[in-house]
Amino acid sequence: MQAGTTVVETLLAIAIAGLVLVIWSPHIGSSRDVRATNRAALEVASFYNRARLSAVFHGVRVRLVFAEDSLRAVIDERDSLVVAAPGPGRHGVTLEASRAVIRVGPTGLGWGAANTTLVLRRGASAESLTTSRLGRLKRWP
Repeated sequence: MQAGTTVVETLLAIAIAGLVLVIWSPHIGSSRDVRATNRAALEVASFYNRARLSAVFHGVRVRLVFAEDSLRAVIDERDSLVVAAPGPGRHGVTLEASRAVIRVGPTGLGWGAANTTLVLRRGASAESLTTSRLGRLKRWP
């Protein structure tokens, strides 16, 4: 008796592995989209919170500018940059904003920023972030 596999058994195992790979390949692409939008949403939320805390810390009104290629927070009165970050476009994620510019006051409350919605999309995956007039940020997966 000889131990081992025959060529037919090896080819059958390779064919089954290939079939499983073909079936699961669309799921691999969609999981990349989900991870990219999740990462971009976390970065935008982190930027928003840092800018809001900067407004409170410095006691000034801060203007937040959301764009696909960059996120910027500027002190309104002096036009000096407080916080900057790369935009979600670096992850291949698009950004749609109901308002591209919002302001946060020295108390952390939003100035005209009530219900601003930021939608981040890549492929079939999408995440939404909404600001309230109280300055809070809610994430909608």
